[in-house]
Amino acid sequence: MMELRPITNAITKTIVIVVFWTVFLLYLILSETISFREIAIALIISIIVSGVFWLLFAMLVDTFIKTIILDAKEKKADRIDGGLSYHVTEPNAEEVAWLKAQEREKEKTDGH
Repeated sequence: MMELRPITNAITKTIVIVVFWTVFLLYLILSETISFREIAIALIISIIVSGVFWLLFAMLVDTFIKTIILDAKEKKADRIDGGLSYHVTEPNAEEVAWLKAQEREKEKTDGH
């Protein structure tokens, strides 16, 4: 099964970066004047807000991914079925054999 931590971290980092820049830019847009002081305040507020969101989203995304995995296992989902379960379920024997055949074919074409 795929590692949960890299998936959770990637999704969380993306969301937190969006939150940081949204807060930072909104603060500056709503400011009457843009000075070094305003930029510093916007930066501090953005860091604090994104830090709080990091904790919240890490928990939510982790729970969300675990729910997807449990649902896929409960329904005995196959990777071929598609959807989000493709990324979190293990490949079946047919898919593993097909992937190995593709690798051998690629090695043959790269070797010549």
